[in-house]
Amino acid sequence: MAKLWGGRFEGKKMDPQVLEFTSSLDVDKVLTRYDCAGSKAHVAMLEKCGYLSRDEKRLIISALDDFMLDFENNSIDLEKYEDIHSAVQDYVESKAPEAAKKMRTGVSRNEQVVSDVRLYCKDSVVKIEGLIKGLQKELVALAKKNLDVIIPGYTHLNRAQPVLFSHLIMAYVEMLDRDRARVLDAGKRCDISVMGSGALAGSALALDRKFVANKLGFASLSSNSIDSVSDRDFMIEFIAALSIAAVHLSRISEDFILYSTSEFGFLDIGEAYCTGSSLMPQKKNPDVLELIRGKAPRIIGALNSILVLLKGLPHSYNRDLQEDKKYLFESVEVAGSILSIMTALVGTVRLVAERAGSALKDEFIYATDLAEYLVAKGVSFKDAHMIVGGMIKHCVERGINISDLSITEIKGFSREFGEDIYGYLNCEMSVEMKKTEGSTNPDLVEKEISAWEKRLRK
Repeated sequence: MAKLWGGRFEGKKMDPQVLEFTSSLDVDKVLTRYDCAGSKAHVAMLEKCGYLSRDEKRLIISALDDFMLDFENNSIDLEKYEDIHSAVQDYVESKAPEAAKKMRTGVSRNEQVVSDVRLYCKDSVVKIEGLIKGLQKELVALAKKNLDVIIPGYTHLNRAQPVLFSHLIMAYVEMLDRDRARVLDAGKRCDISVMGSGALAGSALALDRKFVANKLGFASLSSNSIDSVSDRDFMIEFIAALSIAAVHLSRISEDFILYSTSEFGFLDIGEAYCTGSSLMPQKKNPDVLELIRGKAPRIIGALNSILVLLKGLPHSYNRDLQEDKKYLFESVEVAGSILSIMTALVGTVRLVAERAGSALKDEFIYATDLAEYLVAKGVSFKDAHMIVGGMIKHCVERGINISDLSITEIKGFSREFGEDIYGYLNCEMSVEMKKTEGSTNPDLVEKEISAWEKRLRK
């Protein structure tokens, strides 16, 4: 097997250790169908521009089709090649020896691998975007099913104010939509054809770059051949979008894990997505959620790795860039797997409304409502905050709830309190009093759910 770069060398056999060390086939075989598609577009362009005859083009394209069939049937020994480009070239040469000599006219591996990766990214963007949308649909369905159920909302992991459970779930939908938008936006920077850039300087041949771009479905052409072969910022941006999505998925998992513990008991996760203990018979562990949380750092680590890989490279191409693809492929694989299994898991989540309701008997959770009650009576918020804070301190010291205080005792904290104050110690009233757009008011949450159902049907 002749090397693609063998002309400069004396023909001595490569040290097997060097071949093993420099080979990237274990990673870039993922790009096989994109490499064949790129080669087919290139030879079609060569025929159009007069560098190949029609018969030569036909022979090469037929050989490329045969390669894909044999590759999919695992009937090609790839171990002897340093990369997928070499494997493809050698196979075509075995099928069409003379025509294959012209196959790589005007093309460098430097540009070809970038083109392959860009095609991979375009397909992966569509896949990931669809998976995020699928998860959003499941979450909207969960929110709609539990529209009116109220749970404690938390800040600093302490009870803060009553909120609709559906309002919390719709927060996940909103954050995932920003993830979806980031993935799609990153896809725009992937959708650029670099074929025709050569190794770094372009080509002296009259090649038709636009023809190749159209054949491969790219939206536009790159503008600078050095930049085309040497930068990987489109990969960084895609992995960065996946990293942020992974952080969000990890946080959602953490919420579900906490709320399904016996200490909270608000949620029940389907048994198919939990495991038991090898020792403790009573355990029902949220292992799937914990693994989603545990796999997220792999994508974040991949982002850091590719940034470090690139930061010290001189222009233009360097062999270090052979290492970039493993970070991309792993990120897409992990993101796809955690999105898929999270979507399936969400469909099994059951809300234990009575447990959430019992937590709302802690009347200190209505402190903000009481402060706003005083503000509506003309008390400054600073003073209202101090008054209600003093009332809470008084109750804490005596181990009582606010409703245990007589109206005379309550008026001792502020004359503005009336008999109606006891009605404010109620979770339904608390959420219904919210007026601002985007709040936990049931009517507003219902509208948000309805709007998202329409958006996600498009």
